[in-house]
Amino acid sequence: MKKRPVILEELWIWLRGRFTLTGEEKVWLLLILIICWTGLVGRYFYLKNQQPKPLTPQQIEELLRP
Repeated sequence: MKKRPVILEELWIWLRGRFTLTGEEKVWLLLILIICWTGLVGRYFYLKNQQPKPLTPQQIEELLRP
C-alpha cells in the first residue's frame, strides 16, 4: 500500500482535530437529527395518506383559461 504524502497526512490530522466532537456535542447532534427525521417521516406519511379532492367545473375552467 502506498504511503500518503506528508502534506496529506498533516491535512488529515488537522481536519480530524477540527471536526472531532465531544460526547455532549454528539448527544446534541443526535437529538437534532432525531427531531428532523421525525418531522420528515411524519410529513411523508401525512402526504402519503392525503386524498386528492376532485376539481369543480369552475376550477377546471380557470386552469384551462390562457
